[in-house]
Amino acid sequence: MKSTKTDVIVIGAGQAGLATSYYLTKAEIKHLILERGSIANAWKNERWDSFCLVTPNWTINLPGALDDTVDPEGFMNKNEFVKILENWAKSFQAPVVEGICVNELTKTGNGFKIITDSGNFFANQVIIATATYQRPKIPQVFSNLDCECELKTVIDYKNPDSLREGGVLVVGSGQSGCQIAEELNNAGCSTYLSIGHTGRLPRRYRGADCIKWQLEMGWLDRCADFLDDPKKRFSGDPHLSGKNGGYTLSLHELRSSGVTLLGRIKSVDGSVLKFRKDVNSAIEASDKYAKEFRRSVDEFIENSGQTVPSPTGLELNGEPEDGSLQLEIIEQLDLSSENISTVIVATGFEFDFSWVKFPVLDETGYPKTNRGMTIIPGLYFMGLNWMYKRKSGIIFGVAEDAEYIVERVNTTKEQRIYSAVAER
Repeated sequence: MKSTKTDVIVIGAGQAGLATSYYLTKAEIKHLILERGSIANAWKNERWDSFCLVTPNWTINLPGALDDTVDPEGFMNKNEFVKILENWAKSFQAPVVEGICVNELTKTGNGFKIITDSGNFFANQVIIATATYQRPKIPQVFSNLDCECELKTVIDYKNPDSLREGGVLVVGSGQSGCQIAEELNNAGCSTYLSIGHTGRLPRRYRGADCIKWQLEMGWLDRCADFLDDPKKRFSGDPHLSGKNGGYTLSLHELRSSGVTLLGRIKSVDGSVLKFRKDVNSAIEASDKYAKEFRRSVDEFIENSGQTVPSPTGLELNGEPEDGSLQLEIIEQLDLSSENISTVIVATGFEFDFSWVKFPVLDETGYPKTNRGMTIIPGLYFMGLNWMYKRKSGIIFGVAEDAEYIVERVNTTKEQRIYSAVAER
């Protein structure tokens, strides 16, 4: 087992880790990036085949990563984005060490000890850039599932042809669940979708993408103290799609195209699932979210005096203007009798920072930071949801946070050198 020592170690080679490495390189700070797989590992291996970014290409504001051939209003598929990250890493020779699984981060002397399955690494400072979402969340209720159907998570699903013949139940109506349900339905699968109270955003409204409106209205720069409940840091994102140039995902349109909508799962007994009677209230919540967003944009346009197109009926995306639609409630579904061969769970992800052996986690196990800095000198986080601003956990915000963190890393390095010289 070998040991390696360097000034700074970054854990994770996704967009947050690479952005951090970019600024460390620019500051001429020696460092290594430890990655359990390869660059952009989650994008490569934990997304389905047709996955596209849900944010426009102009949000990929990683310094020097894009060239003039990229359409700023387009949406990259996962393979294109992986290539962007790989080429960007090559452009500044990011020192990525691949295939390193970190098991524990602890203290040693005046620095840090990183215990991995490939030996120990030592560093004066450590930046954890493993993001918030690390493993799929599977509701406990599925421990009672006992039938011939196959249970998959969103990272297991690749394409319709990879599934067994038969119907599919998708659980969860966030971005992933709705996109996967739509793809399966379009492929001719008998598709059921268990929905929660997740919002919906119009892809475009009054001449601009919804993300552009969020930026202009200052929503992406909202700080974490804007939230009235810290748990909202982990709320599912409104459903939306970047596929085929980007469009709105609507529960109404999914239903009209043949997807059977169900309420949230109440219980599982063998092959029989029982559902809450909340399918209509879930649809209403999705519609309400979209209406409130449109109203916010309308008010912003009026207050700022902009001249933009008027709203159109097409931007309602199937929602009834009078709110009168009521679906028949299905309270029970027998997977076996309905020939449902696959259940895909898309109910979000969990984080696990138990390997960080420092008192920097709150009661839920989530890192406590001040704009990425912890109470432990030299220990930082990057890429967390709402770490500083709303945009901290998305591609658009990581470069700004990385530049800020590296400035603190550099200051700490200079202080350490000064102290060492003074002691002599």
